[in-house]
Amino acid sequence: MDCKEAKEFLSQYGIKYIEYDLTRNPAKEEEMKERTGSRIVPAIVIKDKRLPSFIKRPKIFIGFEVNKDKILQLLNVKNKYENN
Repeated sequence: MDCKEAKEFLSQYGIKYIEYDLTRNPAKEEEMKERTGSRIVPAIVIKDKRLPSFIKRPKIFIGFEVNKDKILQLLNVKNKYENN
């Protein structure tokens, strides 16, 4: 459910993303493990394209629901569940 919710969230806010289905591309699982240190999905890697990659490392989040607030803040979007 976490993967589905993450994709819906990113789509809702028009945030472009690349999805790797590890069941269809098992080699990506090893790459994910090397990048994130985990086999837990979803693994969300956010790069700041405004800065050269050697200046700033990407932010890595393991799991969506537990990191939702941090991701909202980093991407500077409002939570659709907030009452304003």
